[in-house]
Amino acid sequence: MADREILFLKTAASVEDEAKLLQEMLELEPIPNQAGAADDEFGLRGPARTVDGTLGFEVRPNSYSEVDPDPEDVQAFDGYPVEIDIWLGGRGPAQEREARLVFDLLVEGRPDVPMLLCHTLDRLVAAYLPGRGVYEFPADTSVDAPHADRWQDWVAR
Repeated sequence: MADREILFLKTAASVEDEAKLLQEMLELEPIPNQAGAADDEFGLRGPARTVDGTLGFEVRPNSYSEVDPDPEDVQAFDGYPVEIDIWLGGRGPAQEREARLVFDLLVEGRPDVPMLLCHTLDRLVAAYLPGRGVYEFPADTSVDAPHADRWQDWVAR
């Protein structure tokens, strides 16, 4: 699978409600569910803003989160129930720019919702906490426990 940029949201809203909000905020169109797709996964698409292309979104429950992980298994996105995968045909820097723009638009439009932006599931890019703002992580910051000292103050628990 190609690399994806992933947003994690800490919200009490349902995945379906988050998909509807994202669709409205970014003026996206739904992607019809494919056979075998889960009922709580929602595909959306719309034009990229900085390059020619279509930006795809998959809004779903965060299946990577652990409720009560052992200390060595803690990840930054534990406790963030909604995941939004973003892709632009695996187009590297353009895809990363587009995802960052989406992150910034959501921070502006949803200032009450803590968010994380990750590259694939391994690199933490940025975090937003209400009342604190946005934090940019050093380029080599992992979402995993060994780097918890870098991100623990910027992750909602």
